[in-house]
Amino acid sequence: MYVRCGQFAAGFLDASVRIFDMRTPDRLVYTARPHAPRSEKVVGIGFQPGFDPYKIVSASQAGDIQFLDVRRASEPYLTIEAHRGSLTALAVHRHAPVIASGSAKQMIKVFSLEGEQLTIIRYQPSFMGQRIGSVNCLSFHRYKSLLAAGAGDNALVSIYAEDNYQEK
Repeated sequence: MYVRCGQFAAGFLDASVRIFDMRTPDRLVYTARPHAPRSEKVVGIGFQPGFDPYKIVSASQAGDIQFLDVRRASEPYLTIEAHRGSLTALAVHRHAPVIASGSAKQMIKVFSLEGEQLTIIRYQPSFMGQRIGSVNCLSFHRYKSLLAAGAGDNALVSIYAEDNYQEK
């Protein structure tokens, strides 16, 4: 579930996506099933960065990420095949034009809003390599370009930053 400006978006086990607006009498303002052909549960949802309240991003367990415009039909205007049957988490940055997806196969991918894969973070088997477990949750910092990832096999939270990030 994701909340913004009196609206909240939620994904369901039946592969549907719904937007509710607490300011309207009916509450439910949008329903779609962008992941219906596979009927996999929605594991992540969020409004796109910026101030456009009509665009949302939805990810299913099957591995696809759908970009939807609620003013149009329920068909997505962009689909990313991010992970094959193992997508477990989705994060949408509030201000930067990026999204991140995590998988049970020890991998995190970061994409632009146009669907271009910007980077991939995966387990590197080496003496000093940091282990990435099955990704359970992802979250971007509200304003900075930092990504936190939680894994299911240990009690670690990893923080990732872009290459030129400097703490002030």
